[in-house]
Amino acid sequence: MIRNFAVVGPWQAARDRLTAALAAAPDMAVYRIGRGADPLPVSATFDPSDQPGCRSLLDWFERGAPSGAVLLVDDWRLCFEQDPGLDRVVEWIAAFGPSRGVQVVVTARDWNDLPDRLRRQLHGEATDFLALHGVDTDLGNKYQRHDLKAAVGVDERGWPVYLDISVDGDGLTGTYLGPHRGQKLLSALLGLMVTHSPEDLNFGFFDMRSTGIFDGLSAAPHVSFALKSEDEDELFERFQEGLAGELDRRQQLVHTKGRCRNFTDYQERLDAGDDLDPLAALLICVDSAEVLIERHPGFQNVLEALTRAGRVLGIHLLYSGDAFPAQLPFKIPEWPSATPPYDFAEWAEMLPHALAGSAPPAHQIVLPPLHKSYADLTLEMLPPGALGLVDKPFEQRRDVLVPGFTEELRHGAIVGKPGTGKSTTLRTLATVLGDDLARCQLLDGPGEPLDPQRHIVVTARSWDQVPPFIRNSLAFGIEFRLDDPATSLVDARQAARVPDRPGFCLSVPHRLHAQIALP
Repeated sequence: MIRNFAVVGPWQAARDRLTAALAAAPDMAVYRIGRGADPLPVSATFDPSDQPGCRSLLDWFERGAPSGAVLLVDDWRLCFEQDPGLDRVVEWIAAFGPSRGVQVVVTARDWNDLPDRLRRQLHGEATDFLALHGVDTDLGNKYQRHDLKAAVGVDERGWPVYLDISVDGDGLTGTYLGPHRGQKLLSALLGLMVTHSPEDLNFGFFDMRSTGIFDGLSAAPHVSFALKSEDEDELFERFQEGLAGELDRRQQLVHTKGRCRNFTDYQERLDAGDDLDPLAALLICVDSAEVLIERHPGFQNVLEALTRAGRVLGIHLLYSGDAFPAQLPFKIPEWPSATPPYDFAEWAEMLPHALAGSAPPAHQIVLPPLHKSYADLTLEMLPPGALGLVDKPFEQRRDVLVPGFTEELRHGAIVGKPGTGKSTTLRTLATVLGDDLARCQLLDGPGEPLDPQRHIVVTARSWDQVPPFIRNSLAFGIEFRLDDPATSLVDARQAARVPDRPGFCLSVPHRLHAQIALP
């Protein structure tokens, strides 16, 4: 069956495709409207500026060129600029030519170059992944989009099918992609990465069956986080808190600071030059969300909140898996029907690395735990008066730990098993207090004579060794690894996660993980 088609992509890729097609049918008589030296085996070439010659050729095709003739319009944009009436004539030939054995072939650098009426008569064909997404081979025109839209594959006629993650359903922001999802996901995610800047769009990945579905993508500067099922429970809990904090952060920026109705208003004001904090859209991809919820039930509330409020705040959810998670009490639109035209494994290895360093990296939803960040923290690394650092995953930051004695909260305690750094912390505190040290009594152990007129700080192996009047008036408390985490003054589960290494602890009253600096 004779079929008209359009070859879309970079010049050399289109040449290679046409050369292969013409070599497979050597008896075809190809008449080309185009420009420049070309090794294509054509019967005749007409420069698009030669309007009389081109018009004669088109008239010949309209009158009934012999069976086997091919009209090749090579570089549609160039040809159409020379002859604005070209679309109507070529559309007519494309509509009636195949029944007479006459074929129309069009090349274009971009899908949008081709008029809609003509596209209905042509079978589309992208020469490679970049052509499918409208990006040059050298990535010179990457990051040109702001519509959160990318091709996910092609329809039955070969034309791109797009996913627009900003389109919601019944007030919800999200899309569901079912089984056989690997290539489909790669098509869309790589396309979004190549055409959208990290300053406009960030990604987060949950691979809850460790299938490797997002492998390789984390090298791109767009990626804020990537978790797999085998990651530690502590890390998942940090992200549960961090995502809730991200929702709060965006509410504060959009509604409170920006005084905007929604994320779109905020972005428009940013583009207009208003003094607002940059805020990228965030696409969170959750593969097998039911596993995430079963393992960490608290994520159900987080995912619901993100899905319901996301579009207003620029957060979009992409759920994938064998079935939409039954635990979530809503339905969202399904992925558009499309077929990926390529195997994207090679592109997934290459493109994220090619994009590295091309823009500032994505906003970090959660910072690494303190025990994975600093081998040695010293006072020289902190501002004056600070004793250490406090980890605040909800606020997505770290704060300094400052001992704040008052008349009501007069005392302090440093508690932990032997070898956790209690004596060293006491020396650090003495250095930090400086001239105020005279008003304090620092005791390495709880049993020495106490001066109730001064601020008292003691060390102890357990909290029951700390005198009650000190526990009831704690200006600050440091809880290192305990012999028995169940005796924690903060939380038994958190106490069990304190590293059995000097300097790492829980802070009272913050009830957060902290690290004490070396003196």
